[in-house]
Amino acid sequence: MPSANIWIAASDGDIVSVGQFIAADPTIVNRKDENGYTPLHAAASYNHVSLLRSLVRSHGGNVNLSDDDGDTPLFVAETVETARCLVEELGADVAHRNHAGLTAAESIEDDGQLPLVAAYLREKMPATAADGENGVLSSTPTPPPPENVQVSYTTMDLAEDLSLPVDDELRRRIDELAQRGDFESEETQRELRELITGVMRDHVTELDAQRNVRPRQDEQ
Repeated sequence: MPSANIWIAASDGDIVSVGQFIAADPTIVNRKDENGYTPLHAAASYNHVSLLRSLVRSHGGNVNLSDDDGDTPLFVAETVETARCLVEELGADVAHRNHAGLTAAESIEDDGQLPLVAAYLREKMPATAADGENGVLSSTPTPPPPENVQVSYTTMDLAEDLSLPVDDELRRRIDELAQRGDFESEETQRELRELITGVMRDHVTELDAQRNVRPRQDEQ
């Protein structure tokens, strides 16, 4: 059944239907629905990476167009792969602040459900960022991790959902941090964030290597 509109088509990852809607009206690529969502928001929220590339590169989609809350598509990314595509390939602004004065990293951290996405965005933040109220450049503070990062096996479950490597050593290191008496201290929280960020970074690097090698293997 054909999609009722471009936002549903984008949510479904239906590249053909999206292309048909844009062919009929090229300006619709950056049009907002009743909630202020653009087709890019819809595609990003359902992690349709190929569609995001098509919307921006082929159809002129604005990756930094915000919805009624000031959120760009980056704010609704739910996987590291989607966030990475938006930032590193399509030019999403990691320092953009919504109407609440939050960056995408801060907004996702507040939600507490996607610590790996938040950690990736934190890593991509510039050394300094404009203060949301007065425009003065200041150091970006490192906040505590989301609540579910403080429960070691919740973190493990999330890593498994994202197909990240989980081994006994990683479990041991997270458990060790969780059992420390100063677990709530800034230093221990920093160590936990760095551990998660390191796992995420290594995993992304490994995926890149696999993508580069696979085509050569297929040609043989």
